[in-house]
Amino acid sequence: MTPERSVAWLGREKERRALDFCLQHIDKIIETVEAMDETVYSFSKGSTEFKKKSEKVLDKEREADRIQEKIINELSKGRYLPLSREKIIRLSITAEHIADNARAAAVKLTYLNPRNIDEDIRDGLSQLSHFSSESVKILKEAYTLLLKDEDIEATINKTEEVEKMEEKIDYFRANELIPRIVNWADEFHRPGTTIHLIQIEENIEEVSDQVENTADAIREIALGSM
Repeated sequence: MTPERSVAWLGREKERRALDFCLQHIDKIIETVEAMDETVYSFSKGSTEFKKKSEKVLDKEREADRIQEKIINELSKGRYLPLSREKIIRLSITAEHIADNARAAAVKLTYLNPRNIDEDIRDGLSQLSHFSSESVKILKEAYTLLLKDEDIEATINKTEEVEKMEEKIDYFRANELIPRIVNWADEFHRPGTTIHLIQIEENIEEVSDQVENTADAIREIALGSM
């Protein structure tokens, strides 16, 4: 093995270790989003348990933070090609935004009493949350394909599925959920609660936006490995 090939092989192995940590990170992010989904669903059903469930979101988000610290520590060791380090950091930071927004949505939800919110709006929030949870699972599939080096084309196709889900979420939000909130706000004249609801649904929608951004980072890594 020539020195050049030896260095390239070492860099590849180091990248693999960092990306393995990223996979663990995404697993925790999925758990965070799933916990958010459980919280929103509990809220939609008017259960008082949703506040307790929101605590699980915070716990999972903290666990994701700790794994991200491992990623940064790993990238600070030894030699990485600057471009490789930059791509992996981007992947990690973008994915962390998914968990951040899931946590924000769950925390803001605890300030509301579900009995004061129209059932159609609660159901709409639950549906939006479910869509976002599904999108992060597709993201995991794309990342798993990337790590296994099974098929770059299959990885790209999965990232395109993420984009389609994000479009579905945007359509549902614009045509179903926002009109429900507007109609309710016009009828009951609760500006403070309405603003809070909008912030919650924006955080849930931002989960899917950040999933798409993370899929873009995965696509960039996949194309760079061809």
